[in-house]
Amino acid sequence: MNLEKLFWSRTKTDILKYLVFRRQGISVRAFETELTRSFPAIKKQIDQLEEAWVIRVTKDNNRRSIFMVDGIDDYIKSIFMYTLKFDLSEYFWWMPKDVDKYFLGKVFGNDFDMDLVIVHQASGKEKIPQMKQDISTIFEKYLILTVNVVFMSADEFQKRNRLADKFVLSLLASGKPQPEVE
Repeated sequence: MNLEKLFWSRTKTDILKYLVFRRQGISVRAFETELTRSFPAIKKQIDQLEEAWVIRVTKDNNRRSIFMVDGIDDYIKSIFMYTLKFDLSEYFWWMPKDVDKYFLGKVFGNDFDMDLVIVHQASGKEKIPQMKQDISTIFEKYLILTVNVVFMSADEFQKRNRLADKFVLSLLASGKPQPEVE
């Protein structure tokens, strides 16, 4: 999904991602540093988002702080989470022989401590370092810099499932596996 087309601007999209995934109460100058965009470009998008009632700008003394309007952040976050899931599913679609299934974790609201658990074929083990880098790049597009990913072979997953391993059972209970990659 192309969020820049949805929000009509890459800068606007990055501002919203920052407010959803990093922090709120940031100034336009801080955005300039964090997003490496020009002040006029950021100011223009901030003004448009304020006119659309998506954000509010509070003025304390000589400092302006930017916050999302209460309640809208959940809706915008759900759009970003949908596109993050889409990007991950598209990535795993290109690796059908290496990845059996994957579980979305705490970043996606599921109740286990990892962000992503990948069950892979033993033959795909040599691709794990590249997959780690690719997955980090996908999450970084959403300004999520730290990702906890677990790689587990399909044999190990089945063995741990048969032994009623607590981690695997928690995966199956709360982190429903994504459709198996075909």
